[in-house]
Amino acid sequence: MLNRHVQLADWVDRVQPSPTAMLESTVARYQREGRTVYRLGLGQPDFPTPDRAKASAIEAIQNNFTGYTDTSGITPLREAISRALRRDIGLSYNPDEIVVTVGGKHALFNAICTLCQAGDEVLIPVPYWVSFPEQVKFAGAKPVFVPTDAASGYKVTPESLAPFVNESTRLLILNQPNNPSGAVYSAKELSELADFCLKRDLWVISDEVYSAFVFKPEGYTSIASFPGMRERTVVTNAVSKTYGMTGWRIGYSAAPAAITQAMLRLQSHTTSNPSSIAQQAALAAIDGPQDDLENIRREYAARRDILVEGVRRIRGLACNVPDGAFYVWVDASGWRGQSLAGRVISTADDLADILLTQAGVAVMPGTGFGSPYHLRLSYAVSRDEMKNGLAAMESILGSN
Repeated sequence: MLNRHVQLADWVDRVQPSPTAMLESTVARYQREGRTVYRLGLGQPDFPTPDRAKASAIEAIQNNFTGYTDTSGITPLREAISRALRRDIGLSYNPDEIVVTVGGKHALFNAICTLCQAGDEVLIPVPYWVSFPEQVKFAGAKPVFVPTDAASGYKVTPESLAPFVNESTRLLILNQPNNPSGAVYSAKELSELADFCLKRDLWVISDEVYSAFVFKPEGYTSIASFPGMRERTVVTNAVSKTYGMTGWRIGYSAAPAAITQAMLRLQSHTTSNPSSIAQQAALAAIDGPQDDLENIRREYAARRDILVEGVRRIRGLACNVPDGAFYVWVDASGWRGQSLAGRVISTADDLADILLTQAGVAVMPGTGFGSPYHLRLSYAVSRDEMKNGLAAMESILGSN
């Protein structure tokens, strides 16, 4: 037990635990206990790591490639990332403007801690990924939440951002495709946001970890691609979702050289380099054939349609059709104040708890994403598990 007289750092009281990590722990415990759980809440791709990546990791071990590397990552991997950014998104970054990190979350942490300080304010569109506000608070800055709604496609505009900007506003965190809403911005929408950021002298952290999974014919556009934005944007990404490599913990950032050097200085005193073996696996994944990605994208699109149809069939639930990522952001406000399983539903947390304990369906309550009246459901699971989970939800919630 912690001595009650021990004084902890101030950030401990500011930063809350990750709700996604807590759900993952609960689901793992249920499965260890032999319970059937339909995992519709977790962001864990069910496609395996590519064989070429696994073979490269094994070869690295056999060749004793097990020592320290450059803190920024091995040169071949940074060169491969540079090529991939140009190939996939049309962004041009030199290898010395890239830092390989311990997952995408680490790249975001480096960027936020480098760009923010006490007194700064950071614009975060709602819904947001759970770690954005907590990392901002860790840095001593203030998260400023900008609301969106289903009618806007859960996207911000210059008009919706403007009332929240003042002399303390430092940057905008833009995550697209969005986790949890699946929102994807068009090139026109991004152009308008880019003009706004330039006029207001705002930096942007562009979290692009789901950029491989866009279902719109227009495809994906990065805000860093617009004139003047490369100089004020930190792009973050990872191999985690794209290549089914969440456990390998390899992410990266791409940014102007001065920002990259500052982030590298921070990383040199925290994690140093990511795993040498995982770096070799990531190199093979990024540099190898990308044909499988189109098959995965098509499968996700098909699963998305199944999940959306299933959600809309269930009483008290509503959702948009997401344009990217692998989540459906479900409006569960229809259950607010209603009785279910002997309980009155106050928030989606209550609903999620009932679905897990009574129906064996793990869904993510929206509270950690900025909305206590939404649920995040994932279609990064097999069609059978998704259909069984939807049936279990319908059995307890009823049909429309």
